[in-house]
Amino acid sequence: MKKLFNFTTISVLSLIITSTILIDQSLAGQARSSAITTWNGDCSGGTRTWWDDMCMAWRKKMGSKGWGQWWRNYELVRISRYVDSSLAGWGADEWNIDGGDAGMICTHGGHDANGWYGMMHTKENGHCALNTNEMKIGPGNSNGKMRFWHMSSCNSIRWDKKLKWFGPAADKVHVITGFHGYMYIGSKYVGEYSDLAKYGFSSKGVGKVWMDKMHHVDHWYNSWKNVCPIALGFGHTQSASANALNEKYTSNWSHKDPNWMTWRYNSKCDPDGGPKLP
Repeated sequence: MKKLFNFTTISVLSLIITSTILIDQSLAGQARSSAITTWNGDCSGGTRTWWDDMCMAWRKKMGSKGWGQWWRNYELVRISRYVDSSLAGWGADEWNIDGGDAGMICTHGGHDANGWYGMMHTKENGHCALNTNEMKIGPGNSNGKMRFWHMSSCNSIRWDKKLKWFGPAADKVHVITGFHGYMYIGSKYVGEYSDLAKYGFSSKGVGKVWMDKMHHVDHWYNSWKNVCPIALGFGHTQSASANALNEKYTSNWSHKDPNWMTWRYNSKCDPDGGPKLP
């Protein structure tokens, strides 16, 4: 099947088609990840044995490139680690996931009126699910650092909810990646998470590598289903948001107000758990 990549940039008022340019500067940072395989706390979810291996493959490859590593898995996956303190007094993401330059979460996901929600392992402050309304990601006003936020989670960027990510991006995260519809977990996916880190340091931007490595069509190991990744870039202008998808892990680009969002997707990708993409 031929891959058709679409780029669309949107602001609150405008919708335009745009292109991208490549810039490169050097930076070593810290990669932070969280993963759950078995929900044996007081929140529910089906066991997925290989999920921590997928998250770990990305983080360890980042480590092999000179980045620091931080991880909080299993019973340590609690909502305060991902909630911004400006949105809830008990939130502490700047000391946890948002304290790294790049972050990844591997957990069950779904969607509701708020957009994506990700399941936690253990209930905290009465919550078993993290949602987009509780997040601000990046080096803006909340003392975070994150430039790249990855979600190995179903419906993490569902097509009809993608604009909900403008809220979490308010703290100037550069790139957010996830999936429209269902994604899959297993040994065959571990290598592509390592490849995300490997090639995210090369000439291709992280957002584009996510699209290349996470897209699947009719593979036996995902039950002959399609997997539909989406990458979002943010910036103060339409061109800056499109160009964000060219940013590498080693780039040290300035932080931009997220006035615009560009999304990249595989045209006509048709997953389980979501409608066919345009």
